[in-house]
Amino acid sequence: ENAAPAIHRLENDLKIIAEQALGMEVCSFKYDSFLNIYNSGAGIKRHAHLGYNDKEFGLANFKYSLVYYLDVGDQDSKNPGLLQFYDPDVSLLPREGLILIFPSSRFHSSFYDGKKKRLMIGVNFYAFPDLG
Repeated sequence: ENAAPAIHRLENDLKIIAEQALGMEVCSFKYDSFLNIYNSGAGIKRHAHLGYNDKEFGLANFKYSLVYYLDVGDQDSKNPGLLQFYDPDVSLLPREGLILIFPSSRFHSSFYDGKKKRLMIGVNFYAFPDLG
């Protein structure tokens, strides 16, 4: 709903990147996007981004999550904010500018205890194959 041109450019750029990466048409990012600012001691417990309606209406296989790391903060700490995926277990140390897209059904977590703030944008969206 924000009319700032920079936000609309970012939305358009991320949508193009997601469409190219997935080879599918991506629906709007407007309805489920967020900015995270992590201070030392911040994190998120193991979770996935599927909701009841995603499962009920057969949308789970079409829902994706995107994370864009604007500033990774202080990675010289004990917990530098690894993005931990489960089943299979994979740990990823983000770098500034990294854009990562993964199925929203994939469980993940992260914990950060650096001294500097970490900034990232997250988006949950649907992507569908071109049926035309």
